[in-house]
Amino acid sequence: MAVLGRGSIVWVEITDPQGRNPKCRPAVILTPEEEITAGVGIWVIGISTQIDATPAEISVELPWDRKRHPRTGLKDRCVAVCNWLKQVSVTDIQDIVGTVPGRQLLEILRKIDSLPT
Repeated sequence: MAVLGRGSIVWVEITDPQGRNPKCRPAVILTPEEEITAGVGIWVIGISTQIDATPAEISVELPWDRKRHPRTGLKDRCVAVCNWLKQVSVTDIQDIVGTVPGRQLLEILRKIDSLPT
């Protein structure tokens, strides 16, 4: 398995933002690489193709290409949903498909920091 760390795009089983409908979905890892160890939960945010249903203040559009983006691995127009935060186990990750480019990762982290607590 490739190295996992903050900004990795993975496929993992998570519920939808309302806590229902668990299925394998793309997600962005938020936990820094040095904090990822077996048996410890890591934090991810979900990626959605429901762009029109996701407010711009909590989403970041990610690069994609119909033939698979060379960096993100994404094939559909989509957004990282910054308030769709889930904790998962490293062992739940089914695939690593790419990484979020630096500019978009910084925007994701900024938007997460600005969410109400």
